[in-house]
Amino acid sequence: MGARTNFHFKTNEDTLTLYSHWGGEERKQDLARAMYAALPRKGDKPYALRIMVSQLIGTSWDNETGYGLFVNEPAGAEESYGHLEINLDNWTVTDDGNTVSIEHFIRYNSDLVALPKKYLTSVPDPAII
Repeated sequence: MGARTNFHFKTNEDTLTLYSHWGGEERKQDLARAMYAALPRKGDKPYALRIMVSQLIGTSWDNETGYGLFVNEPAGAEESYGHLEINLDNWTVTDDGNTVSIEHFIRYNSDLVALPKKYLTSVPDPAII
């Protein structure tokens, strides 16, 4: 059993997929937190990606199980939820076919996790994602 989900980080060249065995239930809120932490590195794909992945894994780096990484395997691992893709070239998130800016995704989901709006002051509240 688990709450399996994949976070697909895409660039023009490659896709890195982070598999989470237990992260599905809170995946949008966790991703919003991770992307918020990476906002100061917008435009610096390697650092932004490292920050997001590190934030998602959190304190579980030393655990033998729980997370996996795939490169250029679009399916990733087993998925119990919808497809979630983070495009680092055009700074968007696609969630089950709906594409919005990363800032809009954060703004919408940050209300659920009480993130400060420090980096989001110029982004209007989205009606729905």
